[in-house]
Amino acid sequence: GTSTPVVLWLVPTNTIRMQTRDALLTPGHPYREALLGYWPADRLAVLDITDCAQLRAQDFGNKTIVIVGTRQTLQVENTASRDVYAYKEDFEPHFSGVADEPYFERVSQADLDANESLRKLLGPTGVGKVKRSFANLLACHRPIVIMDEAHNARGDLSYEVFRRIRPACVIEWTATPARDQNVLYHVSAQELKAEDMIKLPIVLSPHPNWREAVRDAVLSRERLAQAALGEADYVRPIALLQADAINGEVPVDALKQHLMTVHGIEERRIAVATGTQRGLDGVNLFDPACPVDFVITVEALKEGWDCSFAYVFCTVQNIRSAKDMEQLLGRVLRLPYAKKCKADALNRAYAHVCGPSTAAVANQLTDRLVAMGFEEMEAASFIQLSQDDLFNGEQAEAERPAPAPPQSELEVSASVAEILRAAMPEFVRVAQTPPPVASGATSANVVSLAGLLPASAIEAAVAAAPKKEREELSRLLERHQTRTLAALAPSQRGVEFGALPQLAVPVQGELLLLEPALLTELAEVVLATASADLPDFARTEDDKPYLIDIERGQLRIEQDRAQYTLDLNAGSDGVRREDVIRELDRRVRRDDVLQPDMIAWLGRVLDGLTARGVELNYVARHINQLAEAVAKRIDRLVKGQRAVVFQRSLLDGPDKVRLTDFHQFRFDPNNYPARWLFNGRYHFQNHYHPRPGELDDDLMQEETACAVELDSLSQVERWVRNLALQPERSFWLPTSTDRFYPDFVARLKDGRFFVIEYKGADRYSDDDSREKRDIGSVWAVASSGRCVFAMVTHAGLAGMSVAAQLRKAIGA
Repeated sequence: GTSTPVVLWLVPTNTIRMQTRDALLTPGHPYREALLGYWPADRLAVLDITDCAQLRAQDFGNKTIVIVGTRQTLQVENTASRDVYAYKEDFEPHFSGVADEPYFERVSQADLDANESLRKLLGPTGVGKVKRSFANLLACHRPIVIMDEAHNARGDLSYEVFRRIRPACVIEWTATPARDQNVLYHVSAQELKAEDMIKLPIVLSPHPNWREAVRDAVLSRERLAQAALGEADYVRPIALLQADAINGEVPVDALKQHLMTVHGIEERRIAVATGTQRGLDGVNLFDPACPVDFVITVEALKEGWDCSFAYVFCTVQNIRSAKDMEQLLGRVLRLPYAKKCKADALNRAYAHVCGPSTAAVANQLTDRLVAMGFEEMEAASFIQLSQDDLFNGEQAEAERPAPAPPQSELEVSASVAEILRAAMPEFVRVAQTPPPVASGATSANVVSLAGLLPASAIEAAVAAAPKKEREELSRLLERHQTRTLAALAPSQRGVEFGALPQLAVPVQGELLLLEPALLTELAEVVLATASADLPDFARTEDDKPYLIDIERGQLRIEQDRAQYTLDLNAGSDGVRREDVIRELDRRVRRDDVLQPDMIAWLGRVLDGLTARGVELNYVARHINQLAEAVAKRIDRLVKGQRAVVFQRSLLDGPDKVRLTDFHQFRFDPNNYPARWLFNGRYHFQNHYHPRPGELDDDLMQEETACAVELDSLSQVERWVRNLALQPERSFWLPTSTDRFYPDFVARLKDGRFFVIEYKGADRYSDDDSREKRDIGSVWAVASSGRCVFAMVTHAGLAGMSVAAQLRKAIGA
């Protein structure tokens, strides 16, 4: 590896290329700030692939170089037709001293015949010479390749491009990775929603015909526009309407005329974006002076079209046959300014579609979301059937009706329909008249499901189904379960979990939340009285060099003998003590230590090393190892001082922690940013959100088994699988070093809060667990009986089952 890599960032279109390049260059943009977090500006070069000739030979190895281009620039069979494969005199210095490797593309006779200036430059002997091309330059430096929209870039030609440029690795960004791909990082829709990146849920309104769908889409946009007037930031909700193709019932012109004549919409408020009509070209939809409120299209909008003001999607096509719906629906999901709106209606997206029934439309829309890259469970739970609340004025959340339990309609074979009716008769209704089928096709029945299905009935039905239909049937039944659980979950019914008290500490007469940042302030770091010993750094012998010599006409290589070795570590040889201290200070500098204090302490560190016989030359030659040892030593000193302050706050006295109503934590019913959701067969009855997050599907796994026991306790009203490392979304308790996120938080029926941490037998007694047990107990005692904390473990260690440990903790 290298600390200054070459990165080739490939995107699908020129629009996205320019957006990406500008983002990487714009000060303050998250992309730019992320890069500057690793490399200073003078060691970073970002450029467009068309400007690659600006690169100098000395840039490689001294700077991190990010080159942004389109896939099409490199993806071509005949390399003679692309500039990146062309011979360029500008690149001559880059190849000076580079070995002639077989992987380089070479000048051909066709190249000379097609380029007179190249023929004059190289002459007739130029055939076979290594091309001084940008592609060969990439092959020489082995770039990291970032492939945006990678799912559209898989094919033989893509792999041929990789062969030409020899990437060190390929990082693919895609919403739909293949099942067998090496997924390094996955971002769930829940996480995007919690970060205010996307509008969810999608409020779905099915309609029997296109006129009603368009009518309600217009009404939705108008009501959202009224809500947007109360926002601090400018928002102009836009409706995106999908017309039929030119030979369909409602082509573009007919839909536009319908908007103007039936709904009285001025023509200037309508933009048409199709292959032949480019009404959005040059239009800044974010401009407050822009009049466009409605955009009509037919097929997918061009890549890079991005307007977070798009809120309402409406298609006049039947959802079953609508083309490009996934791409168009994705256009209404981005949240303006990546910031939650004050009006909750502006945090959702809206879809008005044509379909035979509500259940069938919801199922079809779920399929579309899965095709967009949503997880199956996310897609099913993020579709919310409209209850016309958008048109009933602003109501308090508590006044809104609970969502009705959803129904699902499944098209299955006649044999599977009978299996379902036999396995779960009280939940299944089979349509009397099956829909028409094509000649020769297998007869299908429409099965309606309602209510939460018993797990045993699902297993029985899937097991009895024909083998070729089992996987699809299982998927459809689990989708129905997910939608039903979402509707029944307390968070979806507007139920508050309750406010958990948090620990606070008195500071100058004010109670402040006890958190890592406060501990850093209270634990004043003073190195003047700290020990300057450095146990992690000791002088070690350098690796012995090798002696290369000629003896009796033959080359001899052996480890160098002592008499030939130069002692490079002895003395100081012009190395100045103050230079070493300054360099160490630069490398280990921290905000919580005053620089004069740091410099004086580093001087004592060098004194200690000298007393141990470590000379200044050795220190200078091993400055990296020394800086690492110094940083570790300071970390230990800081943690030690923080631990003293933390322990002092837990003891009786004026600085003792306490609970206060001014510092409380509430679970957000609308945000649960789990990286993944539980997908096991067990259906949790009392979880606050539709499904627990970040919980192993295996019921034999210890934490999952603990969750099952907690869910089964009759004293539990509701509970949450508490997500780790989510300080804004999860409940935490402070430790001397960071935050402690207990595994489960429950609200008992008697009003108490019950917090549970599960520890395996191998970790129950370690220092980390002891500190967490102590702080949990302090929190519970400080609550005067309102809160209970328990650290439970394996039954073999505790001497009782997990269920018994839980019951004992709450006095049941």
